[in-house]
Amino acid sequence: MDTMNFDGSCDPNPGGIMGFGWVINWSSGKAPTEGSKEKKPTPSNTNNVAEYNALKEGILNYLKLGGKGPFQVYGDSKLVINQMSGKWKVKNQNLAVIKEEIASIIKKHDLKVKFDWVPREQNSTADRLAMPKSSSKTSSKSSSIKPADRKFIANVNSMSVSPQLKLGINELNTNPSPGFKSFVQLKIGGMDSFSRKRLAELQKEAGEKVSSMVQIEFPKNLTHQASALRWMLRGLATDLAIRKVQVDVEISKKKKR
Repeated sequence: MDTMNFDGSCDPNPGGIMGFGWVINWSSGKAPTEGSKEKKPTPSNTNNVAEYNALKEGILNYLKLGGKGPFQVYGDSKLVINQMSGKWKVKNQNLAVIKEEIASIIKKHDLKVKFDWVPREQNSTADRLAMPKSSSKTSSKSSSIKPADRKFIANVNSMSVSPQLKLGINELNTNPSPGFKSFVQLKIGGMDSFSRKRLAELQKEAGEKVSSMVQIEFPKNLTHQASALRWMLRGLATDLAIRKVQVDVEISKKKKR
């Protein structure tokens, strides 16, 4: 059976350059086919949109090269894999449109496709191909943006947070490419006024635009959505707040192993 791995990346996320990568392994034994594409920055660009587009471009490339199926597709995005498999519903309209386009392509060509999730370490080639050539990333899906171009919904200097936390947030906000360790070291140091607020209250304060942004990044996980909004309301830039939660999730998973 022919197989394909795909991956997508947005730098910075959201709104940055999107990169799509895929690698096709042929059951006939011929050399694997690698492919990649990019899309210029737009406000609607996100990692999830990039993942879906990477899948679409990979399938189109497979068909263009004469692929007939059956076809096994692997990706490290649980969102895309579970939605394409019908296990999860698609609530975001932008993603629903791309998913429908992919479904139409599959149906038109009577392509038998099976979707399976794999961890990122088993998707390294597609991950590498998905990194935009003009990206300033040091690793895929990390945050990197000029401090002057960052988006904020609150000014940390006017927020009721501890002086130590203000210092940490300001250091991240002014760092053009903060590393993993920088996010790990950013800690509240106890409870603050934002810790006690529920998701509905946080969404009301943050606004519809960023609330929708975190819903796309952390679908089905209300805890992560609330955490990202809390960091934004404390004064952390929107892209950094999302990355902060992603780092915290990675650390939590490692501790459970």
